[in-house]
Amino acid sequence: MKKRYLILVLAVVVMFTDSLSAQDIHFSQYTNCPQLYNPALTGQFETMLKGTLLHRRQWRGIGSGYTTSGVDAQYKLLSMYNDNYFGFGLLVLQDDAGKAQMGTLMVRGSAAYNLVATDNDLFSSGVQIGFEQRSINFDGLAWDSQFDGVAYDPSLDDRERFITTTRSFIDIGAGAHWKHRDKKRFDLGYSIFHANQQITMIARGDDRVRLRQVYKAAWIKRYEHIDMRYDALVQRQGGSNEVNIGVTCEYRIGEESKYTNVKTASLARAGVFYRWKDAISPYIGFEYKRFAAISFGYDIRLAKMPFTNGIAGGPEISLTYLGMPERKRMKVIK
Repeated sequence: MKKRYLILVLAVVVMFTDSLSAQDIHFSQYTNCPQLYNPALTGQFETMLKGTLLHRRQWRGIGSGYTTSGVDAQYKLLSMYNDNYFGFGLLVLQDDAGKAQMGTLMVRGSAAYNLVATDNDLFSSGVQIGFEQRSINFDGLAWDSQFDGVAYDPSLDDRERFITTTRSFIDIGAGAHWKHRDKKRFDLGYSIFHANQQITMIARGDDRVRLRQVYKAAWIKRYEHIDMRYDALVQRQGGSNEVNIGVTCEYRIGEESKYTNVKTASLARAGVFYRWKDAISPYIGFEYKRFAAISFGYDIRLAKMPFTNGIAGGPEISLTYLGMPERKRMKVIK
């Protein structure tokens, strides 16, 4: 009973404490879900269409664990007069967490304008508007007030007062991004989310979704057949901070035409991401001729947490479709 009670307490703490500030959905391979981190990245890919299916599972040692699934879909609208273009996207994610079945349904639409300032520089800005619903089921949870001094008695009043079990709100986000491709190749971006939320499920509580700030950077080194990419992501939300760094090696298989799709190389990928003092996430992937890609990784937990039966990490997989209806390769800054 004591073990069960502590697990439930830990789950409730994760859900409601102010210090954790209602942590958002996140992925270890964050480059596969760009709309979640910066709406200005919408449309920044080489083809016309892009759709990614995502699935992640973690913390299986706590209740039923945490599962996140969804789709990141994007479309590029080219200008008839210059190389500038619009990017439009739809992001749908469903997250289910723990014993209390805390669920988050997220539906967001993104729009970005990508300005080709020079042959080597692409500046973009984007906005994001979405609907988010959060729900929780308190049936079956045990509270300390239901312990009668000898044993747990579910018939006792739990003395907890909740205003509602389901809340919905409109979410707003915005971001900016700079992509530079010359002798030095790098990306820099900044975005904000949750500037207008105030939801409460606890009487006299303050579980407002805190403002989330995202800083993103990347540096790319190209060789004859190999690209090395170094990524860094810093997120700040309330009193919480997350630092995620990664390195990816891409090996090009086959020759590639610069102006048409007659010859298109495939890519084999391998890399690792590291969340500071939390987890290391190696992954592998393969992209077939700008048509489809798959990526698979696994979180190896470094942070210790009691009563998890040693099963804290979990798998993450993504499947991507890349569509290009025209044979002429678009002029974009890769």
